[in-house]
Amino acid sequence: MLLRALALLLPVALGPSVAVAAGLAVLHDGSFREWRRLDPVVSDPGGDGASDGLDLGRLWLADDGEALYLRLEIGRETILQNPPTEAAGNELRLYLDLDDDTATGRQVEGLGAEMEVRFGERRTIFYDPSGAGESVDGGRAGVVALPTHSSEAFEIRVALPAAAERLALVLADAAPGGDRLPDTGAAAYRLSGKAIGPPRPIPLSRKKRTDFRLLSLNVEDSLIAKLPAVYRRLLRATDPDLIALQSLRDWGPAETLAFVEETLPPPDGRRWTAVGHADLVTLSTFPLLASAPVDGNLAVHVDLPADRDLVLVNVHLPCCANDAGRDAESDNLALFWRDLLEGRGLFPVAPDDAVIYAGDFNFVGFRRQLLAVRDGRFVDPSHGPGFDPGRARGRLATAPLRHVGERTTVTWRRTTSPFAPGRLDFVFYAGDALKHRRSYVLDTTELAGRDRRRAGLRRADTDRASDHLPLVADFRVRSGLPARPARP
Repeated sequence: MLLRALALLLPVALGPSVAVAAGLAVLHDGSFREWRRLDPVVSDPGGDGASDGLDLGRLWLADDGEALYLRLEIGRETILQNPPTEAAGNELRLYLDLDDDTATGRQVEGLGAEMEVRFGERRTIFYDPSGAGESVDGGRAGVVALPTHSSEAFEIRVALPAAAERLALVLADAAPGGDRLPDTGAAAYRLSGKAIGPPRPIPLSRKKRTDFRLLSLNVEDSLIAKLPAVYRRLLRATDPDLIALQSLRDWGPAETLAFVEETLPPPDGRRWTAVGHADLVTLSTFPLLASAPVDGNLAVHVDLPADRDLVLVNVHLPCCANDAGRDAESDNLALFWRDLLEGRGLFPVAPDDAVIYAGDFNFVGFRRQLLAVRDGRFVDPSHGPGFDPGRARGRLATAPLRHVGERTTVTWRRTTSPFAPGRLDFVFYAGDALKHRRSYVLDTTELAGRDRRRAGLRRADTDRASDHLPLVADFRVRSGLPARPARP
């Protein structure tokens, strides 16, 4: 049954208004699946903004008892955390009146705003009743927009004060002649009063012992070497068969291998092996048949105990504003897999072997980089018309990496950064050869004390280990494939 808007108008001082009350368990991932149950609360006509600015469209609102969620269409491909001086930047403002009182806070757009989010400036301003403001950087402001890469639509989470019951908001493009949503008045919202609560926790263990497990983690400039006790606890709690580490500069494969062997003895009959390239180390309890660098990334051919083998690509794409570097490396990652499938790659594989790309993709720029790796749609047209990296299934599948105890998918955060938390790390896989079994983002602060103790973890472990969070993904090789001849 569809949830419909409820007519709960705020005071007429706000002018024409739209109001809803909708409690919704939003999985904050930037995909909008849950929002199909709701109607938009504002639909702004197209073409009424500046020709080179945003063209704000439809807006949906919901809450889960702790945060306000906005689904927002902005009319052009935009990198929401970029200022107008940077690629695909913006001057979008979100003004929030949180106390239903136009006389308190900053007097702006007909509101008495207690919050002003300046997305492109990467900061939020909180106003006291007199209108005096305090600016807070994105890492501490409690405002998170997904996807982190460019898009024409965003899913925005705004943490709310516990006392909030009714609010009003306006979105405005501060560029000259910029669009406003709604055109007049404000969008008003009465909180649903529904405390949705956290989702069912994801177990840290595998569904079946025969599933193989991958752990991927950016170790933030070799913190594994500086905080070995923390990493021992994380490794033992997750118990992976394959490990992809990024940003490891103080240790090479030999030092990393010695640490993992001592921390996590492999099952009987298997042993850890490790290879490295640039700041990457990949480890496996399964035999490694070959390895090859792909720019600053590392591919290995893994001999799985199944009819099909695995190509695992440990990824660490260039950071920050280096879109040209990410463009080139994303294309090369796709070209690497296309060449393997066509029998002319850096090492031989069977045409139906599995592939997994895992790591820190740094998707903070243009969406085209994700489309190159996942969908086989090259950024550079000279590489050809593209291909289906998932073979008959088209694009690669994306492992559903939700936090163990929260409805969010962010994988990077730093409270001292001007950037809000984001989703920078991914696991893509060939869904025709592999069946996804279980996956999660491990945040030890979300685990109940009993569960942490049972896993041998401490509350601050993931916060201390890195500004990235560990990714865990379990798979099994799909059955029903033609039998492969025995390896000579």
